Amino acid sequence: MQTMDYHHLLNKQVKKLLPESYLEDDTIVQFLNAINSSFNNFDRAKNLADHAFNISEQEYQQVTANLREQNEIKQRSISQIKEAIKSLDPKAEFKMDDSDDDLIHIISFLKQRIEEAKLLELELINAKDVAEKAAMAKTQFLSVMSHEIRTPMNAVIGFTHLLIHQDPKPEQVEFLNFLKFSAENLLVLINDILDFNKIEAGKIEFESVDFSIKDLISNTRLSLLQKANEKDIKIKLMLDQDLPNALIGDPVRLGQILTNLISNAVKFTNSGKVTITASLAQHDNDHSTIDFEVADTGIGIMPDKLDYIFDSFSQASSDTTRKFGGSGLGLTITKRLLQLQGSDIYVKSEYGKGSEFTFSLTFKNSSKRINNILNSDEFYSLKSLKGTKLLIAEDNLINVILAKEFMKQWDVDCDVAENGEIALMLVKTNNYDMVLMDLQMPEMDGYQTTIAIRELEGEKYKKLPILALTASAMLDIQDQAFTVGMNDYISKPFNPNELHRKIAAYSNKN
Repeated sequence: MQTMDYHHLLNKQVKKLLPESYLEDDTIVQFLNAINSSFNNFDRAKNLADHAFNISEQEYQQVTANLREQNEIKQRSISQIKEAIKSLDPKAEFKMDDSDDDLIHIISFLKQRIEEAKLLELELINAKDVAEKAAMAKTQFLSVMSHEIRTPMNAVIGFTHLLIHQDPKPEQVEFLNFLKFSAENLLVLINDILDFNKIEAGKIEFESVDFSIKDLISNTRLSLLQKANEKDIKIKLMLDQDLPNALIGDPVRLGQILTNLISNAVKFTNSGKVTITASLAQHDNDHSTIDFEVADTGIGIMPDKLDYIFDSFSQASSDTTRKFGGSGLGLTITKRLLQLQGSDIYVKSEYGKGSEFTFSLTFKNSSKRINNILNSDEFYSLKSLKGTKLLIAEDNLINVILAKEFMKQWDVDCDVAENGEIALMLVKTNNYDMVLMDLQMPEMDGYQTTIAIRELEGEKYKKLPILALTASAMLDIQDQAFTVGMNDYISKPFNPNELHRKIAAYSNKN
């Protein structure tokens, strides 16, 4: 019998059903081979189908796993979004039922909130515009009121100075001193309000000039010594011998800080003394840090009021203003000025025994030698400025009379122009050492007149010193004066010493 390698199923049936003699027949053998090929083809097809099914099953399982993972991520994301929304806005109310629609609800909720945020943003922009316009209106109002109040104050204080030093009758001296004291107090109040407004508006700028720290403290003490003497109070000065001769900073603002603190100490001290201390805390090649202290033996501050004395318009008690006067802005301004320079102020006080205010400031070192210039009120003893010729451009008759009186005291030759056009004509036809230029005049104001003078042909008109006379203490007014070509400014009411010093300085330059 011929042995054939048939498919195992076919081979089993051949052995079982087909006699061996049949296997010698070629026709039957060919038939069996054909059947065997069919079996083999079927097996191959089945194997391919099984393999394809297995691959499909694996892919299906993978896709299912991926979908499950993506769904879990989505659910976690939705839960986290829910928690985030609740943490941002615990009061937020929106439909959440842990269904497949949660994401749609969240998107709708966020869309609504975005629209509300846009509306709020528009409201904030409108509110900001309103606030800026209100701030601008307040600044303009204060500028106008500053000018309107300071202009007559210039006359009151100036003529009081003149009368005190023109041999008044003994019974008049006391009244004139009362008038001078009241006028200066009113001026302090005006300046406090203007300074507070400038600080609130962020328009405070600090100078960097050379100055003597010892002279500044000494002069500040001298300026307040009369008030202390009237109350029989001593003002002690304790200056570290290691203090530098000269520093670079803003002496005006430091003087303002010290004046506020010393003036307060004198005001609230009925007996005893006020002690001013300045000591060198740190020093290197570039900078020096000075520790300042102003201590008094006055009424002190109650412990529950210590946290409020630096607040705007705040006093230590309800009757402080009635008893001692003041606006309650001095300490507020002092604290803000120090904070703007990267420092702060600290207070220790025992009620009924006195107070102690301390602060520190760091300055750049200066190599200059500063000569001592005392800020004496004795303007009538200032040296003669004979030979100086200047033009006063001023439309206020009272201020003109006052200025001419001071010029007469100092032997200064002066002409007067009541408006800018006349001032321009006089500058063209005369040789002046300098011009005192009021900013607010008819026809041509001080700015326009200064620009016209600077545009005249000739080097002398470019170099002619022009000093602004301004009753406004607003910073932008001063900046504008420099922008149009003015050399300096003098605020009204002017200090006779300051006016004399600037006339002497600028006339010498010319």
